Amino acid sequence: MREGLYRVRNVGSGLLLEVYEGRPGNGVNVQQGREREGASAAGQLWRLIPVHPGSALYHLECAASGKRLDVAGASEEPGANVQQWRANNFGAQEWLLEEHVGHPGRFSLVSYVSGLLLEVADASTADGANVRQGEDTDTPAQWWTLEPAPAPAPTGATGTDRAPAAR
Repeated sequence: MREGLYRVRNVGSGLLLEVYEGRPGNGVNVQQGREREGASAAGQLWRLIPVHPGSALYHLECAASGKRLDVAGASEEPGANVQQWRANNFGAQEWLLEEHVGHPGRFSLVSYVSGLLLEVADASTADGANVRQGEDTDTPAQWWTLEPAPAPAPTGATGTDRAPAAR
């Protein structure tokens, strides 16, 4: 995969990987959600950045916050939550992208620290369903597509974020 900005879509639900409400803090939950518009859409955009040039290990950095997709507590346990966290150069923020041979364009995201896959909890198709790591079950809840995305518009570019003019 090329370094760049992507929407990460779950194959099972058709929903996007997102930071809850596009919030900027450490520890904010990562979930799946319907496509958003405006400022909250940036919480669904992820920068794919190679850990080392030419490797298949990547950091996924949320465009809204600049924080990375992270396995909470660097857990190696199935069911551990996934969140965003500031860059710390630890394996809990490194993801191996494994493309499915029989389905080009579909990927499993494997946590470097645990060897477990990024998945939608309980294979849910609901907006707001949690994302976590889990054992490989080879199901669509663990399959993702990466869709190239345009850079988000700067805040205030449309004029909708401005305060009313004083009279």
